[in-house]
Formats: sequence, structure tokens, C-alpha cells
Amino acid sequence: MQLILMVVLMDDVEQKMNLLKEKKDPGEQDVRKYVRYLLNVKKHSEEQVKDDLKHWKPAMVESAIKDVERENQKPRPQRYYVSLKEPLEDGSLK
Repeated sequence: MQLILMVVLMDDVEQKMNLLKEKKDPGEQDVRKYVRYLLNVKKHSEEQVKDDLKHWKPAMVESAIKDVERENQKPRPQRYYVSLKEPLEDGSLK
């Protein structure tokens, strides 16, 4: 069941990324999302990314590649803390 769900989710992500790729004049966030997808999920090299995105502004693509590489250099956190409790009510707001 989980495997099927993951396949469906990956297909959904791939469809969203294909829609991003087809944009004629994407924003900086969209460029960064698609470059992150190509580098981290599809494991493309920088040259492959540049060849794939020739129809976008080269300066934006270069900047996005540098940003994603900088993100990937940062160490991953050891743990994530999630609180399942409701936030405490502030008595001063009453």
C-alpha cells in the first residue's frame, strides 16, 4: 500500500515539475524548485541542467544552481522535534 502511494506521489511531483519546466518566464522560486528537483531527485549534473533549461534566463539558472549546491553543503539536522501538544494559552490575552 505504501509503495503504491509513493509511486502516485512521485508521479504527481513529476507532473508538477513538467508544468514548471514548460513555463516561458518563470519566477526565481520556480527556477530554484526545478533546479533542486533536477540536481537532488534526477541526479543531473550542472551541464545537464544548463542544457535542459536553455529556454530560461541563464543568469537565473546559474544563480539557482549555486543556491542549491550551497543548500546541499549544509549538514542535515540530527533530529527533528515535533510537538503534538496544543499551544499553551496566553493568560495575558484574555
